[in-house]
Amino acid sequence: MKSEQVLSSTSLRLPGSSRTMIILTHTLLLFSILAAQPKDRVEFQVNICTGILTDALDDNPIYAIKVEILSGSDKLKDSTFTDREGKYRIDPVGYLWRPRIRFTSSDYYKKVVILTEDHLDEENNLNLNISLNPIPDVEKPKIFSKGTMTSRAKTFFWKGNIFYHLGNNDSAADHNASRIVINKIRTDKTPQGELLIWINGQEMNPLLCYVPQDGRYENLLAILSGYLPEPIFQRSGLPRFLDDDLLEPTVIFGRIMDAVTDEPVMGAEVSMIGVDQNRRITGPDGKFAFQILEAGEFFLDVVPPLHSRYENPTKTKLMIKEARGGWYKSDLVLFPKDRSHWAQ
Repeated sequence: MKSEQVLSSTSLRLPGSSRTMIILTHTLLLFSILAAQPKDRVEFQVNICTGILTDALDDNPIYAIKVEILSGSDKLKDSTFTDREGKYRIDPVGYLWRPRIRFTSSDYYKKVVILTEDHLDEENNLNLNISLNPIPDVEKPKIFSKGTMTSRAKTFFWKGNIFYHLGNNDSAADHNASRIVINKIRTDKTPQGELLIWINGQEMNPLLCYVPQDGRYENLLAILSGYLPEPIFQRSGLPRFLDDDLLEPTVIFGRIMDAVTDEPVMGAEVSMIGVDQNRRITGPDGKFAFQILEAGEFFLDVVPPLHSRYENPTKTKLMIKEARGGWYKSDLVLFPKDRSHWAQ
């Protein structure tokens, strides 16, 4: 007890600077101890993300599930869909902050997994196999139409866009599909409530039409099943989504226009950096088009016609996510070198 009293008494007699030094030393020591405690990193790098999705009830692989990698406040880093074996792959991924991976489908309950470094292997690759619970039919959202089936069908066909028409083959192995550019659309329905559709003046079987939906081409009657009196698509045996190998290579197209007159520019040289045979010269309509054979980052470079009055524009960056099935429009304008009359 005496020693403790001496110690206390001694500490009370320490000069102010010494007491401050002791408090600062203890504060630094406490900070060092806390900093040394293990904690999860909120930012790390992922090279490749792969996995398999299966049905939680029968363990069968699930096709066409959307897989999204999210970083930060639900910012989409990249996405893909599962193939017929339930497999998905995103390569490369890159740096992520507070990352999550989300699995969504209209037929399964959504699942979100918070990612940590524990999910990574020695090479910073992520392999995540997930099972999803199917949504019972009684719980699936019902379609309450604000319009008619024919008006709803029209929303999937607009001028200048494309859809795919499946060949009427008996065997799935023999399926083929044709890409059709839409110029005109008309719809109607039979007295029995069946959909009739004409594209570019030609009647089409709606059961064989596949329209762009969230990065895939989905069967039109599968989408409109809630409007139909009979489950036509469900009985057809046709795929809900078209396989990528049935799709044509991605196309990037557009027009070169005069910024003042809004008229097409003839004789402009358009190049796409990263594409073989990448040079085009615009005709009287100012149009150009490129076929892309792989996904990636590309740049459109436009050189005005020789001895023209136009400025050289900056390159246009394009991010192409799919090598097949894409249809990208990119119109570009050329500004005159002398803008004084244009600004008035």
